Amino acid sequence: MSSEARGVAWRISAFFAAFFLVPGVHLPFWSVWLESRGLNATEIAIVMSSAILLRLVAGPAAAHLVDRSSARRQAIILLAWGSVAVFTAYWWAEGFWPIFLLGLLHGILWSPITPLTENIALLSAARFGVQYGRMRLWGSVSFLVAAYLSGLWLKGRPDDWILALLFAGTFVMACCSHLLPDIRLPLDRPKLGAPARLLLRSRLFLAFLGANACLQATHAMFYTFGTLHWRGAGLSDAQIGFLWAEGVLAEVILFAAGQRVALKVGGAGLLLLACAGGVLRWGLTGVVEDFPALVVLNLLHAATFGCAHLGAMRLMAEGVDPDVSATAQSLYTAANSAMLALATLAIGPVFAAIGGLAYVTMLPLSLAGGACAWLLWRRRNRLRFA
Repeated sequence: MSSEARGVAWRISAFFAAFFLVPGVHLPFWSVWLESRGLNATEIAIVMSSAILLRLVAGPAAAHLVDRSSARRQAIILLAWGSVAVFTAYWWAEGFWPIFLLGLLHGILWSPITPLTENIALLSAARFGVQYGRMRLWGSVSFLVAAYLSGLWLKGRPDDWILALLFAGTFVMACCSHLLPDIRLPLDRPKLGAPARLLLRSRLFLAFLGANACLQATHAMFYTFGTLHWRGAGLSDAQIGFLWAEGVLAEVILFAAGQRVALKVGGAGLLLLACAGGVLRWGLTGVVEDFPALVVLNLLHAATFGCAHLGAMRLMAEGVDPDVSATAQSLYTAANSAMLALATLAIGPVFAAIGGLAYVTMLPLSLAGGACAWLLWRRRNRLRFA
């Protein structure tokens, strides 16, 4: 690998590490902060699902502008500093409506960052020969460390420390956004909406979107109420932080070995593994409350999230032309966000009624994702989206 390629890999890895500091705190503990501000389970679900739904518009809109301008790095920098401003404003937010409106703004600013960063990573992999999984795993390592250490730090401290940690992580992420390489492609100024129309006319691409949207949406209960459920079962914040972290550790190992795994089973095969892992994980998580058993069960995060994400990135790299890659990445993120938002919105009243047994409602989503993945598996030797 050339020195230029190593430099690019290091810079992208550093941004992934900085970026995932925020979800490392946000996913396990944001619902706890919302509850501390007086929001009930249904209001928490509305706040979190509404922010996710905005990705349907914000992500594709930003990506289309990027495909027309090629200014990937510049867009991420602007969005990152805008996110810092939102977390600053949260300090003065009290009650449902101010928090809800700030959540909407946060969704608009935050949602395009992920697909644009993934797009830079995939384009860099193609241009410089660096491995996507080796760069992305540093994001998972960062998530692991943030989830575990924040759980230890928050033990016995006021819930406002959750917001302080999120502000600090977002500030670090915004600073590191300036490290990203400025990857540009030759521009032919496609007509407004043309890349999206091209992709959405492909039945295989629609199956790809359906598979990943369903598989990622199976995490709705876990992301939204996992921490509250475990607190109710008597687990400490340190134990909860460990569970979040060790699941991601399994994901890190998968990303490190992902190239070999993907070569054996292919992108569609990874999606099928995610389906199988989801059936087992969500069928048991709601009824298992013993900490050692949860430690073992939570390792399936490598399948439910890791296999699904790695499979999607491999299919994207192989099946999409570079000149529409940002739009394809954003449509992937938007579809995932739409299904996750709907599942999150639906799970609030269900969790309020039956508690941890709500995990069982994730099983149909796993099976639906597996059905779409099977269609891709059948066409795995001639899989081309656009």
